[in-house]
Amino acid sequence: MTSAAPPPDGAGKAEFDQYANRYREIIDNDRFTKLVGGSFDYFIDLRLGIMFSALGDGSTRWRQPQLLDFGCGIGAAAARLAQRVPEALVTGIDPSPESIRAAEAAGAPRTRFVVSDSVRLPFSDGTFDLVYSNGTFHHIPHADHPAILRELHRVLKPGGDLFIFENNPFNPATVLAMHLSPLDKDAKMVLPPVLRRRVTDAGFRCGPPGYYIFFPQVLRRLRPLERGLRRLPLGGQYYVRGQR
Repeated sequence: MTSAAPPPDGAGKAEFDQYANRYREIIDNDRFTKLVGGSFDYFIDLRLGIMFSALGDGSTRWRQPQLLDFGCGIGAAAARLAQRVPEALVTGIDPSPESIRAAEAAGAPRTRFVVSDSVRLPFSDGTFDLVYSNGTFHHIPHADHPAILRELHRVLKPGGDLFIFENNPFNPATVLAMHLSPLDKDAKMVLPPVLRRRVTDAGFRCGPPGYYIFFPQVLRRLRPLERGLRRLPLGGQYYVRGQR
């Protein structure tokens, strides 16, 4: 549910180094993961499914697309993105050198990884067709969100999309799980309407947040209903989509 993210001015750049070799294990044993009956890979596939469903046929317009995983951690989502989008080059960026080493060691085709702890992204204007970010912004000081979002707007191509996935502070189970997780000991959750406003202020067109993960494992047969509940702010996690 979480990943490292570039903090300001080099602060805390090794925060996730200590977890790089057991990141997947920590997520798999997280209380929220057990409640949902999911796994590290389950959550990645769930988020990507939501994102590509929202894009519809839009991804077919891409030719040799470049995709960015902002706060990529150990690179698992970047590898899945490369699988989902043929011919894509997927770039992952993260401040944790150990996490990036783990991502590179996985050797996923058509992926590359960059270590950076700067608010200023080391990419040219209009480089990417899509930016994906999961569990990143609650690790970044909120005062730095506007500058980082402007950077993500800058590196997106006109017509490009930004998808930010975050844990929902309106959901008590999520709040408790984050409080107990070593990965989130210094995290500060982001209210969905606040994140939406910040994305809009950075220059994106932005619809309302979408919510997901409503039903625990014992009620998993009801999960097909979740698509109709996207606007109900009770899901365990949420996403904001910005369009450049």
